[in-house]
Amino acid sequence: MKIKSHLFIGLLCLISFGYSQAPKDQAAPTFAVKGTLINSISNAPVEFATVSVFNEVDSLLITGGLTDEAGIFNIPVKPGHYYLRFQFMGFKDLIIANVEISRDNPVYNTGRIQIKESETLLDEVVIQGERTQMEMTLDKKVFNIGKDLSNLGGSATDILDNLPSVQVDVEGNVSLRGSENVRILINGKPSGLVGLSSNDALRQLNGNLVESVEIITNPSARYDAEGLAGIINIVLRKDQKAGLNGSFQVNTGVPDNHGGSVNLNFRKDWINFFTNIGVNYRRNKGSGFSEQSFFNASPTSPSFTIRDRSHDRGGLSYSTRFGSDIYLNDQTTLTLSFLYRFSDENNETQLIYNDSYASGADSLTLRNDNEGEGDENIEYALNYTRNFKRSGQKLTADFQYQNNNEQESSDLIQSIGTNNNNQLPFLFQRANTDEIEERFMIQSDYIHPFSKDGKLEFGTRYTDRLVGNDYVVTEQNENGIYEVDSAFSNEFEYEEDVLAIYGIVGNKLGKLSWQLGLRYELTKLITYQKTNDIRNDQNYSNFFPSMFLTYQLTETQALQASYSRRISRPRGRRLNPFSSISDNRNYYVGNPNLQPEFTDSYELGYLLNFEKSSIYSGLYYRYTEGVEQRLRSTDENGITFTRPYNVSIERSYGIEFNVSQDFSDWYRVSGNVNFFRSYVPGGSVTFGDEVVTYNEANATSLSSRVSNNFKFKKLFDAQLNVNYRAPRNTVQGKSLTVTSVDIGLSRDVLKNKGTVAFNVRDLFNSRKWRSETFNENSFQYSEFQWRSTTATLSFTYRLNQKKQREKNNERGEDYGDGGAEF
Repeated sequence: MKIKSHLFIGLLCLISFGYSQAPKDQAAPTFAVKGTLINSISNAPVEFATVSVFNEVDSLLITGGLTDEAGIFNIPVKPGHYYLRFQFMGFKDLIIANVEISRDNPVYNTGRIQIKESETLLDEVVIQGERTQMEMTLDKKVFNIGKDLSNLGGSATDILDNLPSVQVDVEGNVSLRGSENVRILINGKPSGLVGLSSNDALRQLNGNLVESVEIITNPSARYDAEGLAGIINIVLRKDQKAGLNGSFQVNTGVPDNHGGSVNLNFRKDWINFFTNIGVNYRRNKGSGFSEQSFFNASPTSPSFTIRDRSHDRGGLSYSTRFGSDIYLNDQTTLTLSFLYRFSDENNETQLIYNDSYASGADSLTLRNDNEGEGDENIEYALNYTRNFKRSGQKLTADFQYQNNNEQESSDLIQSIGTNNNNQLPFLFQRANTDEIEERFMIQSDYIHPFSKDGKLEFGTRYTDRLVGNDYVVTEQNENGIYEVDSAFSNEFEYEEDVLAIYGIVGNKLGKLSWQLGLRYELTKLITYQKTNDIRNDQNYSNFFPSMFLTYQLTETQALQASYSRRISRPRGRRLNPFSSISDNRNYYVGNPNLQPEFTDSYELGYLLNFEKSSIYSGLYYRYTEGVEQRLRSTDENGITFTRPYNVSIERSYGIEFNVSQDFSDWYRVSGNVNFFRSYVPGGSVTFGDEVVTYNEANATSLSSRVSNNFKFKKLFDAQLNVNYRAPRNTVQGKSLTVTSVDIGLSRDVLKNKGTVAFNVRDLFNSRKWRSETFNENSFQYSEFQWRSTTATLSFTYRLNQKKQREKNNERGEDYGDGGAEF
């Protein structure tokens, strides 16, 4: 409670300080600038355009306003010398200088003035045929989604899997530059759209709701320190243009992939309403197999086992997000939003074990799991933003509450025989999971410019997260009655409190932009295993520095260097010492003794832009202490246990290239290559009486993606993507090569208001995860595919929206901005 009280007082002080920056003189002015803004081509009034009044001497923002439905503006000002700036999306900025207000000239009337449309918006460039555009800022890369045909009709997981340096494995785990330790955010914050299980939630999130994805490999001090490899921030669609506008999309595909989405926005005067709705029905049919040899098997246990797995997973999912921006005045905005996500799935999994014994006998075991799964996520959010007269000065305050619930119910039947025709059921089990998460967050941030390019930032955040998991396993006895199995049933609670404060200072000296930051986080972590009445408390506080340097060599070349320190806190399933029973020969068991990992991350990047091409290359190095690895051990009965351990250190380094080239008006190619190397020394760890050894892992690997874009005028656009992931060594084996090909076609209809698109993901059905794993008692080769080849047909209709166009010669060299404020 002391932490919460101190935080509340601190936030009040911060907000009060922000208000103290506002002018106290509110006397009604008697002077004004006025006029009418019209479109230079159609002479139609331009409504709700922004009109800003700047001091002519020091360019300080004095006041501003919006044009009305007739394009008319009338803005009160005090006597002085000013210049006016007119801004509206899709138009070039218009500047009117030498505006003088005095007692002799109390009203400056511009008359009817014309504003020109942006040339890049006059070009009819097709949205669906363009590549996913990358923009660079001081501490992140932004990928604008929608120009990649393979994303249409897909999920958020499909989008992430198509981004450079990002991989999604067979279980849905997301990795960045070869590391799974990455933080996933929605609109800059943890969200109910990710839910309790981010893997399943991202598969269910309709990709049509995503506007862009930000990859932050070296986050600054304004971001949470969580995530060793960095942060992936998914930005949802939201518009602020005047009137009613939006888009609608429907899609269908095989295997079952049917859905639709709506993105709508309505702005009138002082209020803006927005909503995103997505619904889909998907079934993922996948399969896999493994071959496992046992070296020290007992006489009653198999010496060799072939395991076949097949599944049919999926169902209906629905998500909606709506809210409003309330413009209290020209400088103050209040945003309220509500999010709801629901899914109802039925998952069927079959495991077939073909066992061979040293005696020469064989047996066949079947295990069928029929699972019903329901997720419900609710989120409320409130944001307060105040902009001050000084350009760039801003105060924000945020509150967020989440309530996530996940329920699973499984019926499992296991039988045995010598073949499929003489199976005898002998084991009947039921497993029920009820997991709930509550999370609230409160934060405030303040930005204070102190020179033309210099600014000071500071802020604070407090988060409280409570997770409860009630897992009950029952087994049928000889009388047909289900009894609780105490060996697996477990009630587990997890609580995490994090208080953070940070400060950042940045400026520009000639061609050099620099930013220094320091973040302090105080963590309190509690796990409580109710079943055995075991409580584990961890309390630690840490400083996380960051640094960013950018040197603009020429107008088209820039050099960038950065450093940040990161943390990964163990949580949830990784700490729970009890296991699921879905596969009673392979158990994943948590480790309540896990400690946090810490990483120091360094990066050096170079960006070169030409008129029709761009090249980005980056060197990076990560040093991790207390690195966490999932280690396997196999007992004499052939049962495999997987448990996470803090093993030792890891050194990772690599080089990344992003290249794009326009060869002609109809052909463009873009590619990414990420080459990396990691080293983990060998050793052993203990858990109770068990000792698990692991080998030195000296891994060299790479991942790459090449996208070929074709534009056939008045016909269609086409895209061909090739993805490749090289083998990689691990401390207990290696993962093998993965190659896949995606294709897509699109055509505009209805006078460019609609687009029909067709795509095929994994054209040759080759996106399969293959691996080799070994320990002291066994060797295993496995191959698994989460989903086979898919084909999707989609239709998009745009309501009062101009098609998104690629900005010519604008590749995001916004090195001084430093990114969004989270």
